[in-house]
Amino acid sequence: MRSITGTIIHCTATRAGWWENKTTAEKVAEIKRWHTNKGWSDIGYHFLIDRNGTLAAGRPIERDGAHVRGHNRGTIGVSLFGGHGSNETDDFAENFTAAQDAALRKFLADMQARFGTMPVTGHNEYAAKACPGFNVAKWLRSAPETPAQANPNSAWVNPAEATLNGVRALIAAHDAKH
Repeated sequence: MRSITGTIIHCTATRAGWWENKTTAEKVAEIKRWHTNKGWSDIGYHFLIDRNGTLAAGRPIERDGAHVRGHNRGTIGVSLFGGHGSNETDDFAENFTAAQDAALRKFLADMQARFGTMPVTGHNEYAAKACPGFNVAKWLRSAPETPAQANPNSAWVNPAEATLNGVRALIAAHDAKH
């Protein structure tokens, strides 16, 4: 396993209703297609969070990502579906859902439990980009506005009550496929 030293948050820059009739797996496959069409070996992100709070695995966590030029070694890239037209000064809730908020917070807590305390930053801290469409430090200091709704199709049935074992199971299942 590679040494993990931080998590970097991204957005897919898709519209809120993008492919809303598709499954999370289909959306992840489309993002992977975009990335491999650029000549990358795989999807750039390690994890993605759909608008309903579903967490999906992308690139195997054992491999460096392709999500921030010059900052992929040792980091985990997690991307939120949405964020089209966002600005780096937007509030999280302007571009993303309460379910994504809960899922992302739980994901980050689980990654900290697994890999130890590490920085959590946004793509916009490394490049002149709006991505992820909010100020990560400000968001981390804030409390979720509303509790997330349960999503029966999620790898985490209820992101607000997810366990570290759920993240480990998702990682193990993903790694078994690759």
